[in-house]
Amino acid sequence: MTESGKLKLDRTKEGVKKYWDYGSKFYDTAPGSGGTEESEMWRKILSGAIGPNPKNILDVGSGTGIIAMYLAELGHSVTAVDFSEGMMDIARKKALAKGADIRFMEMDVENLSFEDDTFDFITARYVLWTMPHPEKAVKEWVRVVKPGGRIVIIDGKWVTKGLLPCISAANYHIYRFIKYGKNPFTYDYKKDINISLPNPHGVDKEQVVEYVSKAGLVDISVTDLKIIRDIQRKRLPWYLKYANDHPIFMVHGTAVKNK
Repeated sequence: MTESGKLKLDRTKEGVKKYWDYGSKFYDTAPGSGGTEESEMWRKILSGAIGPNPKNILDVGSGTGIIAMYLAELGHSVTAVDFSEGMMDIARKKALAKGADIRFMEMDVENLSFEDDTFDFITARYVLWTMPHPEKAVKEWVRVVKPGGRIVIIDGKWVTKGLLPCISAANYHIYRFIKYGKNPFTYDYKKDINISLPNPHGVDKEQVVEYVSKAGLVDISVTDLKIIRDIQRKRLPWYLKYANDHPIFMVHGTAVKNK
């Protein structure tokens, strides 16, 4: 199910939305991503963070619904929100094709329309770095999670360093242009958007820990997700082996609220 409405976004968010509306057409075509082994590992990682019993989960910045789909497959009740109509459209079609019962809603994840204490868990993959106000975003997620609920943030630092990774990344953009028609010059936000974002090239795990600590989370844990990159690399040809070798991690903690 998809619910949408005209969102009122500022200039920065409109720029971010436009970027991902275009990128939605190519997001699931990233070389190396997907496959049975990676899917099994994501389900294992999510199960370890969330536990075995069915939960009511909000997936913020859901994009093409990758994490939302895994959560639904694990038996959870899932609501997926994003302000990119392009991303939501792809996610909805994937869910329909697989028969996944996911509620999709167009929404600004810094300004959620849900009541306080609505969800058992919040998940957020690769979205915090795109936020103009990440501290506000995390506090908003804490608001809508129940006392004792947990917030799971998966993110990374998207800076390519070193000669070999840079050559591999260039090959990566050429490959996607030739195979899928993706403009190789749309890898990054436009300059005026970049300067309006505190983390335009990804976010360090230490910074995420600071955000969640300030938002009042306790029992904070950090997990390196290098294993995902290792699995993806096995599916890549030699000339793309280091194209997407950026570090990714998971930070999660418990919401404690004083009523």
